[in-house]
Amino acid sequence: SWSVTAKEINKDFFADAGFVTRNGMACITGMFKPKFYPKSEFVRRIETEFFSAQTYDLYYNMWETLDHVVLQSFMGRYSTLRIKYAYSTEIFLGERFLTGGLSVLASSQVTKRIYLAALYRRINAIYYSDAPYQGYSNKLTLNVNYKPTENLHIDLSYIYNDLFRTKDRNWVYDYPITRGRITYQINKYLFLRAVTEYNGYKNTLLTDFLASFTYIPGTVVYLGYGSLYEKAQWDGDEYVADDRFLEMTRGFFFKCSYLFRH
Repeated sequence: SWSVTAKEINKDFFADAGFVTRNGMACITGMFKPKFYPKSEFVRRIETEFFSAQTYDLYYNMWETLDHVVLQSFMGRYSTLRIKYAYSTEIFLGERFLTGGLSVLASSQVTKRIYLAALYRRINAIYYSDAPYQGYSNKLTLNVNYKPTENLHIDLSYIYNDLFRTKDRNWVYDYPITRGRITYQINKYLFLRAVTEYNGYKNTLLTDFLASFTYIPGTVVYLGYGSLYEKAQWDGDEYVADDRFLEMTRGFFFKCSYLFRH
């Protein structure tokens, strides 16, 4: 398969009824994706992809590029291995920065009840500020989906991002987020959901509980409760850092709707 596209969004274009991620640019892209079907019981299909996008920034009259090569294999048990290398640049405040790198994605339906996926990226990155600079970043995403029964679903995820300054390799920040969600479908009308999320950068813990009753589509009742915890304590004048979690915010949520048919 192949495709060629071209578009331009001028500097004065704004969408009041929607959202445009970027205006003041013109772009032409080309993609070629040959596919191979080896005679193997292990590898079902192999796809390669060659993609190139050349973008002209109308604000700064500068070019940026996105070029990548992908090798992806499809195997049994809905397993996938995808390797991608990209060379790309981005214009920010009149400067051209590198943004490309290497990414590896692996996923598999290990059993009928367990699904695993992992994505790792080592890419160049930009520190977005009034004084931007070139950096590089490691990005990791892990996902586990477990269905012990048809009515119970457990989802676990871990996301990690960091940033280093390229010039001196100094660490700037890391941002890990761990999230868990449990959904229990009691019957075709009622389900319960509990979510917890720990933000390692902000040292906050979010808990959320939701009960939902759906009689028919459009006739629904929601009941929820959530809390936000921070590692802090009150010293009499202000909140200061602490090793224990303190509930800082709590909220109650109720919503109902009824569908009239005539």
